[in-house]
Amino acid sequence: MRKIFSLVLIFLVFLKISSQNNNDLILDSVEKNDLRQSFSIGWSNPITSTLSLFDEKPRERIGILVDYQLFVSKNNFYRFHTKFSANNQNNIFALSNFLISIEKGRFLINSEKLNLGHGSGPYLRCNIYRGQAVSGAKAVWSADYYGIGWEYFMFLDYLIKEKIHLNIIASLNLGLHQNYDLNGGLRQEYWSLKMANQQLISLAIKKYL
Repeated sequence: MRKIFSLVLIFLVFLKISSQNNNDLILDSVEKNDLRQSFSIGWSNPITSTLSLFDEKPRERIGILVDYQLFVSKNNFYRFHTKFSANNQNNIFALSNFLISIEKGRFLINSEKLNLGHGSGPYLRCNIYRGQAVSGAKAVWSADYYGIGWEYFMFLDYLIKEKIHLNIIASLNLGLHQNYDLNGGLRQEYWSLKMANQQLISLAIKKYL
């Protein structure tokens, strides 16, 4: 449990540093009344989940992506991002490859029909489980395979109709991740530096507000 709190604390420190460095930019934008927003929802792992269909026992579930962007100037924005694969087996509800991040981004191309941008920021990931409640006992939440690190992303928006775009996102991340190894029949925990890109490519529909 201490490790969970430590990871969350480190993540919050990243967020605090990022917000402190950009408060003036947000305040200036509010005063100028030029804040805009966008909201995306889509498929977070189209490549890996499609390839998994050819396995005898598919390992990859369809992933869900939810993405919110707050524009603080014409070419700069903050991105609040989460993605996960939900499933329910053996009376256990699971959010696999759950990832949440807050990032700062910038447009490279910002036009009416086509937007291209990139950015980066800290992320926290894990697998989340919830056992079914039984008589006399409450449902129990648990998590494992934690990871924390830095994510870089690029995105392309293509106009479909007014204020609605096809959103294509590519993400790369690197961080410290929790793993387990069987040694003499015992499950031993260890941490290693690795990339975790089960959700390398995402496809979504983006609505500008």
